[in-house]
Amino acid sequence: MYPLGYIPTKLDNLNDYFIRYRKTRNEKYFNEFLYLYEPVLNRNARLFIKKYGLDSNRIDDLKQIFSSLLWSELQSYYSDMPLLQLIKYKVRKAWHEYVRTVCGNVHIDNDNQYKNLRKVSLLYSQQPNDKPLEEAVTDIAKELNISENTVLNCIITSTRFKQNNNLDIHNQDNENYFNSSITDVEMDTLSPEEIYFKNEQRDKLRTALSKLNPQDLRLIELVFGICSDCLKSKDKMTIREASLRVGLTAEGAEKRLKKILEQLKEELQQ
Repeated sequence: MYPLGYIPTKLDNLNDYFIRYRKTRNEKYFNEFLYLYEPVLNRNARLFIKKYGLDSNRIDDLKQIFSSLLWSELQSYYSDMPLLQLIKYKVRKAWHEYVRTVCGNVHIDNDNQYKNLRKVSLLYSQQPNDKPLEEAVTDIAKELNISENTVLNCIITSTRFKQNNNLDIHNQDNENYFNSSITDVEMDTLSPEEIYFKNEQRDKLRTALSKLNPQDLRLIELVFGICSDCLKSKDKMTIREASLRVGLTAEGAEKRLKKILEQLKEELQQ
């Protein structure tokens, strides 16, 4: 899709192509990047197509969305952060917008409806097979803090919308609301640099939490109401309530908590 009349010299760092374009405004650096990056882009696009059950012939559209967005961002690129990192979430959002507006069998009015559809579909797919629909709807509505009518409509719509299951229905390990390191709301309000640094901090926090022993990790999760895997907020407990869950006295849990927080602070400052 990105042919050249010659074989370009590969630079050590792909971001150097963007830096050279920024300095010279010579489009050859952009074209050379696309030529060299195309195998990676093909792989990413195919994974997205497989994950969301799209027709394989959608790949050229996804690649065109990527290259157009990259070109647009490159015109105002003056950051020290790698450009591919800065546009990562914009590309993902643009690809999902393409799915919402082009690939479904029913019309989804707006992005908010599409997000609800994906979230509800994922949770509904995780319900036990023998669980009554009414109970599933109630539980999902409570989990997502939306109306039961909205949940039911999403469940009905998802069965019509998915071309080949092109929602987050059958894949727990995906780029959805729960597992994403940054939410869609944040993508709309933060600058690319802020997104980059925010995710760097979250990655550090996940790494620091992973080094805790099971009892300490559970104490942190209960007191601060945080999921150590996805960093999603959960219901908090008092130190006294949490201490009973982890087998400590309230006084022992409080002392232990102070040591854990000191340890985490040191990890995050490294």
